[in-house]
Amino acid sequence: MKTRPLIIPIFIPQEGCRHRCVYCDQPTITGAAQNPWDRNSIRQYVQSYLTPRHRYPVQLAFYGGSFTLLSESYQRHLLDSVQEFLRQGQVNSLRLSTRPDGIEDNNLRFLRTMGVATIELGAQSLNDRVLAASARGHSSKDTHEATKRLKRHGFEVGLQLMPGLPGDSRRTFLKTVEKSIALAPSFVRIYPTVVLSSTPLERLFRSGRFKPLSLKKAVDWCKESKKRFDSASIAVIRMGLQSTVTLEEPGRIVAGPYHPALGQLVNSAIWHEKISPVLREASLKSPRLEIHGPSHQLAEIRGHQNSNINGWLKELKLTSLETVASEQMGAGEFRVTAHRV
Repeated sequence: MKTRPLIIPIFIPQEGCRHRCVYCDQPTITGAAQNPWDRNSIRQYVQSYLTPRHRYPVQLAFYGGSFTLLSESYQRHLLDSVQEFLRQGQVNSLRLSTRPDGIEDNNLRFLRTMGVATIELGAQSLNDRVLAASARGHSSKDTHEATKRLKRHGFEVGLQLMPGLPGDSRRTFLKTVEKSIALAPSFVRIYPTVVLSSTPLERLFRSGRFKPLSLKKAVDWCKESKKRFDSASIAVIRMGLQSTVTLEEPGRIVAGPYHPALGQLVNSAIWHEKISPVLREASLKSPRLEIHGPSHQLAEIRGHQNSNINGWLKELKLTSLETVASEQMGAGEFRVTAHRV
């Protein structure tokens, strides 16, 4: 299994962005002020993350803006500021995020020489009607062409997707998932759309022209998409917005399926779907059951705040249901047995 790197995030919220997407407020999402970075502030920031004996590969990431659409001089300034960490082996590679319509061959060659290994594309959707309704300013064709170009230059490619945008439906989003799988990215992030204050999407919501997903629907859409990405061996490395102090200030989130543990909700729903038929059959023989699984996945099996366990106890009329760690089991494996007396 590939070791996931320690990522040191440097946020450049909305810098380089040509468009104001209806949902976007990067300073709120990232919790980062929109202040320019200088060499000393970057150096001090990166040093605060590094330890003498970090165990994992380290990747420094520029997030929150459209990096490849920054001026050439500012791109060089940011990348020059971190070259010492690459030369000293404290950082193994660089990562950045950008728009699908911001990919050019000359710039990609420059980024390769500066140590950039991974580029995340804010695709959001591969449905042109949804992209237009969200004021993205690019097409699904741009994402297809950008992905191919990035791979041709040897970059690891990630896609960021946003279910529940204006005009989206379960069917159109799952079609986006299938099109994303066909592009074969190394990983994806899934951010269900939430309504943030002072965005165009808030005005659409307040006027009744936009209805965000419920949390239940967001979990369902993410569950089905994650199952499909898993089957294609494409890692889903994030589901839901990262909790920040700024994001959770009263009034920042106006509506929508925000939950600080959305990933756990989705993974628990997948476990519920897998285990329920086996438990139902086992409950016909014994009211006291055990679920054996990998220790690192028992919390997801139990569900957020034990929601799966409590639901099974009630639904199947069990007298006891316990989870048991099994170091012999791999990720995603489980076994149901009768409780040992």
